[in-house]
Amino acid sequence: MMAMFVLKKMVSRLLFPLSLIMELLLLGIFLKKRRTLVCVMAVALLYLFSFSPFAHLILRPLESRYVPVTAADLNREVKWIVVLSGGSRADKGLTPEDRLGAATLKRLLEGVRLSRLLPQARLILSGGDYRGMAPDALFMRQVALDLGVPRERILVESASWDTADQAAFLKGRLGRNAFYLVTSASHMPRSMRIFTRSGVRPIAAPTDYQAVSAGSLAAMDFVPAADALANTETAFYEYLGIAWESLKAISTFLPPI
Repeated sequence: MMAMFVLKKMVSRLLFPLSLIMELLLLGIFLKKRRTLVCVMAVALLYLFSFSPFAHLILRPLESRYVPVTAADLNREVKWIVVLSGGSRADKGLTPEDRLGAATLKRLLEGVRLSRLLPQARLILSGGDYRGMAPDALFMRQVALDLGVPRERILVESASWDTADQAAFLKGRLGRNAFYLVTSASHMPRSMRIFTRSGVRPIAAPTDYQAVSAGSLAAMDFVPAADALANTETAFYEYLGIAWESLKAISTFLPPI
């Protein structure tokens, strides 16, 4: 199981923006003909993937599927708030707040915000680590405690490796009770699909928006930017994940070979 999980991660990485560019450059090095064309294509892709309007164009459809939860539209009957982890860092010298990745920290803050609006709800912090590091959920719990969430309101799920695992592990705890599902806005469409298919009743509570429009184009938008490249990679990751989930769904209807 571990080998297949790692293999899936490695194969998906080969289809990420920077990987595709490096693969084209390596191809260009070994080609005798059309070497210049292939290398120019690689540089053009690097510019495209680092172009803010392009990153916004492919990330925005994911992030706009669901809207943030406000106090006005809050479902006050909800008893559970599930926060999905988004990664952490291995440096043991850092504080729990700094060990959490930026996405995880934003998700946790949204979960804590909702928990304050819903004092009867309990907070489920979900996320393990397949690399043998301390699970993300443990750092999330410590930060939640530091933010004033009572210990008795926090549950930890630290065995999962990915979103499908999280849905499977939490199904028994959640049953058919509606709950708020907190994750990054770009990750929300895939998460809602996975959790709904597992038989539970999630209510989307997206956060960590990246494709935020600043209005009309400015001159600096045409300059390649690392954050735009990061947003393009996020979009690629989610579209690949959605494609993988679709293939898994289709395979269940195919006859065994």
